[in-house]
Amino acid sequence: MSKIWIVMIISSLCALAVFSPTEVVGTMMEAAKMGVTMCIEFIGIYAVWMGIMQVMDDCKLSHKLSKILSRPVQYIFGKTDAETEKNICLNIASNIIGIGSAATPYGIKAMQGLDKGDKRATRAMIMLVVINSTGIQLLPTTVIGMRAMAGSISPSCILWPTIVSTFLPTILGILLVAVIYRRRKKNG
Repeated sequence: MSKIWIVMIISSLCALAVFSPTEVVGTMMEAAKMGVTMCIEFIGIYAVWMGIMQVMDDCKLSHKLSKILSRPVQYIFGKTDAETEKNICLNIASNIIGIGSAATPYGIKAMQGLDKGDKRATRAMIMLVVINSTGIQLLPTTVIGMRAMAGSISPSCILWPTIVSTFLPTILGILLVAVIYRRRKKNG
């Protein structure tokens, strides 16, 4: 994959040098400046939500959330140990409130808990990847924050389209994994 990225970067720089040689350095510097600025602006958004997640964990709210989500999680992922179930619940909750970066550590811990040491991914591991890839969100905080930073008049107007466009693929993904595994089990 790194070779593909290297080829893309070199070909982009070559194309820029051929078509607009005077702007190569200026364009690279502007892109770097924009990237750093965006990262600095995101620090505030992530600091708030990561802090909220830590407070939830310290107040044992994460444990209560795990209990609320435990039935659906057990139904979707099967029986897992309590720590893995908690990490799955926190991963899903982080995605739901739109902070995918906070969801990543919980997802990694959940995936490690689901790993049985086989060379193949289990049904539960594939289900976790599907749910994370479809990224169900009820409150897209990162996107709303980006829109606000960009000067949008109504940064939260994307709320309903986001809910619909993330909820439907998540349900479809869960159903597809269930159907495929049911057929695999049936066919041996």
